[in-house]
Amino acid sequence: MKAHLTLKYRPLSDTVLGFVEGLTPDAGESSTLPDISSTVVRDRLDADTTVEWAPIDGVDVLVGFQQLHASVRPRVEGLPGLIGVLVTELILKAKDDEDTEDVVGGPASILRSFEMRHDVDVTMLVKPVVVRERVRAPRATTKGVEAALHHMIDRAEVNEDDSSRPALAALRDLAASIGDGEGLSSERTAEAAFQAISSSGMRSRQQQTAWLNVVNDLRDQRTWSRAIQSAMSAPDSDAMSELDAAKNDDD
Repeated sequence: MKAHLTLKYRPLSDTVLGFVEGLTPDAGESSTLPDISSTVVRDRLDADTTVEWAPIDGVDVLVGFQQLHASVRPRVEGLPGLIGVLVTELILKAKDDEDTEDVVGGPASILRSFEMRHDVDVTMLVKPVVVRERVRAPRATTKGVEAALHHMIDRAEVNEDDSSRPALAALRDLAASIGDGEGLSSERTAEAAFQAISSSGMRSRQQQTAWLNVVNDLRDQRTWSRAIQSAMSAPDSDAMSELDAAKNDDD
């Protein structure tokens, strides 16, 4: 049995959507096909990956997924191996097109997406056996992380400028991902935030370092409590500027 699989990638949001549009029997198979739309079970693999499974011939088969910050790590544990290969191929295709084409500015170019379609055997979409159990942080810890990030963001917004704007946007994205992630890890969004802060050119090196330390601790749920403490105790922008000035004087 073949599944008609469609993948769509939007570079602006770095998001991949995948879904099975239909099924086709192989030669010699019964023409009666399962109605996957009526038996879909939705789940989260992590805070950045949602999936949809449907039973076909007694096994769970992937029929839909959404992968945030896909370019950070295209392969996700818990997804069939083929998906990681196809997602990587699609992202590379998008990057090649962006490098070789003269893209006209404006909404059309910003919102454009890339797509691929494949007919794959349903056995390639069977739910894999997951070796590592998913870890969920307690609800109180998850909400604590979200609140601590917003506290840090709110204090920095007072002196927001062009140099800090990309970093603040990445922190907001991370707070939303963790807040909506049901206690699951948000490793790809954390890595994307780390990269955004590292490359932001923030005027305050002290603040940049403090933010990087917080985000680094948010990669792993075991260090979320430390991230909360760091975010809540981080000095405000004015204090960071004074620390930068003092360090420059010492140098």
